[in-house]
Amino acid sequence: MKKIFTIAIIILAGFATRSYAQGFKLGLGVEGALPVGALKSAYNVGAGLTIRAAFGIDDASAVTLTSGAIAFLPKDLSTLGIDTKAQLNIPVKAGYKYKFGGNFYGIAEAGATIVRSYYSDSNGDLQSVGSTHFTYAPGVGVELGGFDASIRYEGYQGAGFMGLRVGFNF
Repeated sequence: MKKIFTIAIIILAGFATRSYAQGFKLGLGVEGALPVGALKSAYNVGAGLTIRAAFGIDDASAVTLTSGAIAFLPKDLSTLGIDTKAQLNIPVKAGYKYKFGGNFYGIAEAGATIVRSYYSDSNGDLQSVGSTHFTYAPGVGVELGGFDASIRYEGYQGAGFMGLRVGFNF
């Protein structure tokens, strides 16, 4: 995990010093997530925070780097003998953003998601299991000044969610 963040910071620093004049933007966002597929069987909803850097290529397109954390709240599976706690997703994605015209844009990102699932063992102690998966996330959005809102599907290893991101770009 440290290697992924170190590489992302090096790339971010390199682009930021070179492409600020071309339109560097840094955005902070609040995420809402509705699980679909296999994720829906164990979790109800998710929420989190993300940070996105966009490096302008020209007036209509940009390269993006996105990371953050999204936590999913579990369904009650005690009738099945399962004491599931929250799941934490930490995505690290790179992508391409294209403005269709006006304020609307499309975005496609890919990368890795570090997934950590928490549960109680037979003694009631909190345990966790982790894994890392290839992630893809196509979406659409709108920018109004510094305000940014987008909707996307984010998928990985048979699981995924519909995400709504509301943020502000600096």
